[in-house]
Amino acid sequence: MHIIEWTSDFALGIDEIDEQHRALVGMINALDSSTHEKYSPEKMRKLLADLSDYVRDHFGFEERLMAGSGCTQEFVTRHCGEHAYFRSVLRDLTSDFESGRRSITVPLIEYLVHWLLHHIAVVDRAMAHQLNATEPELGARVAAALMQEVTDDLTESERHLLAELRRANDQVELQVQERTRALSEKNRQLEAELRELKAQVERLSAQRIAGG
Repeated sequence: MHIIEWTSDFALGIDEIDEQHRALVGMINALDSSTHEKYSPEKMRKLLADLSDYVRDHFGFEERLMAGSGCTQEFVTRHCGEHAYFRSVLRDLTSDFESGRRSITVPLIEYLVHWLLHHIAVVDRAMAHQLNATEPELGARVAAALMQEVTDDLTESERHLLAELRRANDQVELQVQERTRALSEKNRQLEAELRELKAQVERLSAQRIAGG
């Protein structure tokens, strides 16, 4: 069972973009599978890299399409801002994974799913209305109406991500504390062993002196 099942409801009527969205859905499904199965770090790293590369190319395609169309500048600026935001999330996620600070978790996958589906259903659909409109002014009004829904949903997405980041940071802090305790205990053991060795040396020295 995939975390996202592609349906015709996601289709925007722009074939190349629809195909790219289907590919993105497949990549996120593959990344989700990696959280439930025994994937190697190398395989997960490859999935993240492929997703990041594809997102970069897909967003670039949409941005070039908007630049040569009748989309309003306000909409293009906002749309490109969302693209930049998601790219930054993927960069941070990849960086944290590479450094070992965070693994790919179910809440993070759910966040990616939430963002992607919202972006397709609202922001990209608003773009399609402007690209396909025979009356640009009407297309712009429809797009503006759709975009009114964005702020609250993105705020909820950001809260979801921040909660996950806090949870991850708490885990890191606990690991640091546990490692510090383990190192302190090891130091105590080494100091005790050193004291015992020094005592043995002193006893041996005393025995040699007494025997001499």
